[in-house]
Order: sequence, then structure tokens, then C-alpha cells
Amino acid sequence: MKKQPRFRRWHKLDNTANLFPVVASRRTTNVFRMTAVLRDTVDPGLLQRTLEQTLPYYAAFGVRLRHGLFWSYLEANDSVPVVRLEQDVPCRYMDPLETGRFLFRVLYFENRVHLETFHVLTDGTGAMRFLKAICYRYCQLAYPDGTEQEKRYGLEQAGNVEDCYLKYSRPSKKAGYKEPSAFHIKGTKRLAGDVGVVSLLMPVTDLKRVCKESGVSIGEYLAALVLCSIRQAHMPAGGAKKPINLFVPVNLRRIFGGDTSLNFFSGMTVSQKFGPGPANFDAVLQDVKRQFAEKCTREAFEQKLAYTAQSEKNLFARMTPLLLKNGILRLIYEHSSHGSTTTLSNLGVVDVDEKFQPYFEGFRFLLPASPGEPLKFTACAYGGTLALNVTTLLDRNPLILQIAQHLVQAGVPITLESNGDENETL
Repeated sequence: MKKQPRFRRWHKLDNTANLFPVVASRRTTNVFRMTAVLRDTVDPGLLQRTLEQTLPYYAAFGVRLRHGLFWSYLEANDSVPVVRLEQDVPCRYMDPLETGRFLFRVLYFENRVHLETFHVLTDGTGAMRFLKAICYRYCQLAYPDGTEQEKRYGLEQAGNVEDCYLKYSRPSKKAGYKEPSAFHIKGTKRLAGDVGVVSLLMPVTDLKRVCKESGVSIGEYLAALVLCSIRQAHMPAGGAKKPINLFVPVNLRRIFGGDTSLNFFSGMTVSQKFGPGPANFDAVLQDVKRQFAEKCTREAFEQKLAYTAQSEKNLFARMTPLLLKNGILRLIYEHSSHGSTTTLSNLGVVDVDEKFQPYFEGFRFLLPASPGEPLKFTACAYGGTLALNVTTLLDRNPLILQIAQHLVQAGVPITLESNGDENETL
């Protein structure tokens, strides 16, 4: 068996991660969930054994958060994390006393394995790698006759904790960027602590056919669909003065290279202003396509990297006490939060090693809804099925029905999967 690597005892937070400890709270958790849907019911004892065997390879996860005088950092955590039965709402606040100071939790329910991660550790790409590595090892132990026992899978980038934000940032004379204030979704809130979850499952082949007919990508189509559905379900008939701003995270590994296990993502805002009358989906779709082409470019993200890396390299900022830095970061976050209506994060196709494909049925991906964004959207695909997932703090969801009806009318069959809330309107 591959010898477990030795990592340094601590590493700095990556450039993006500095924000998350400052703004995290029980209302805005910054905890996201990756789920593997397996073929058979999960054995919790075996899952615990699997986690203990996999974690030592992942330097980004075997840590706890510490705070110094000038910066926060991540220090090796020698405790043993414990897998638990899922009993609470997804993406809830990461209480360090509950998790043994770890910044992630592994949960199970029936045939599902959930990995919930505090965003300070990594992004969706890094978390999915860790989840797959856990599940690969689980399958090796659960089905010894069908898999090799000695070889370890999913560990290729486990030890890479390079800060790619600093590595790929270049000096830029251009000023920072600012998004206009956005339309915000209103509605009757659920009870405190309650979160609704709905997944719309659809065949990838049918969705691709519809997208091809319009000359757009799946990401562009879903973005336009979310924009128009928010307009129909939550905006007054006369429209609104403020635009709907959709934040779309982008995996920067695909643009710059680099393969860190830490955060390495940025994002672009796709904006649409709606006047009186129903939304013209085809017109919105083509405008979304234009915005993707203009904003999802290496040049655009180079400017963002340069802007966000300035504080990391600035001597005055580096010598500013952490308490003061955190106060400034909180003010910046509160100001910027007015520029987003909601988020759509598309993880794309989840690749599973061919040896383990028979043991997986699918994947899900959830972002935490927050008071400022009471609805959030994610998408991922596996085995010919795309899951469009919605987390919501609102009591009723005409928007979800709007999305489902549009897709069915376009020729894409939909299967709805929810967390069983009787108040959900679909």
C-alpha cells in the first residue's frame, strides 16, 4: 500500500479563504455539501474506517483553524473525525466543538454519503475529490472481490496545498470591479433553522439536445432559466428597477492550470434587468451567452486575481492586526452582498474511476441558502443524469415549479426529489 505522506504542520489560508471565517455565522454558514449516492446501504462502521484511512493523505482537510496576531492559519489536527448519521438540515453551521475542531463532517443516510465542508478549506472541486477518495476506499473494503485492495485511488492531488491565487496573479493597473445593487428575492420564510431541498433530475442527452438547438452550453441555458424563473415567480408584474444578478462560480484550474486542493475559484455576475410583461426566454438566453463570452475569459480573471491578491502582497496590509483586518473584510463583504440575487454553481460532469462506476448511482451538490440569498442553485451530472439542486429558506417555491414546467415543455423529462417537506409547492 502507498506510504502515507508527511505534511508540514501548518499552512496559510489561501487568498479567498481569508474571508470565510470572518463572515461565517449560523445564518450564513459558508458550509456546502457534496453527496455520493451509492448502490447499497452504507455501513457506518466501514465508512468510519474508510475516513480514518483516507484523511491522512489529504493535507487540506486534516486541519483546524487557528488565529494569530496578523493572520489566521490552518494547523494539523491529530484528532480522529467521527462519521455520523444525518439528522439535521444540510449545510448547517460548522461548530468546531462538535467536529473535534475539524472543518468538515462526514454524514450518512441510507445509501448516501455526505461530505459537508467549511469553505475555508477548499472549493467544490477539492471537496468532490476528497469525497470520491473516501467512497473509492469504502468500495474497496465493502466489495473486496470486485476491486484491488492494495492500490489507492483518488489521491493524485491530495497533498497539494499551493495558493494558486498568488501563484497566478500578475500586477495590473486596472481598478477594482464593482457590481450594481441587485434585486433581492422576498417571500414567507420557513421556521428558523429549516431548509428546503429539491433536486430536479433530468437526462443529459435531452438537455444537450435543447441547448444545441439554441446554440448555447448547458451552463448558459441553466443560467437563463434561473433568471427568467426568478422574474416570473418573485418579481412584480411591472418589473423592477434593480437587475437580477446571478453569481456564477468558475473553477480557475481549467483556465490557469494548477491543481491545488485548496480554493481556486472566482466568479462572474450574469445580470438581467426586467421590465413589464413576461420574460422573453430566447432573448435572455442570447444575452446570457454574450455575457458568458465576455466575462468568462482568462483576461477577466487575471484582473480579478490581481485585485484580490493586492492585499496579500501589500506590506501595510500584512502588518495590520488581524482584528482590524477582519473588521475591514466584514464591511467589504456586507457591501458586496447587495450585488447578488442568487448563485448558480455548476460542477459539471463528475468523473468516477471505471472500476467503481457500478457502485455509484449519482451525485448531489448543495450550497447553503442565506438571508441575503434565500434560494441557491447548483448542478452536477453523473451517469447520464443531471441534478439541478435548489436550497431554500422560503416556505413555498413557485420558482421550482416554474423551472420544471419550462424544461418539460422544452422536451426534457423531470423527476423531482425533495427532502419530504409537506409545505413544498411543486
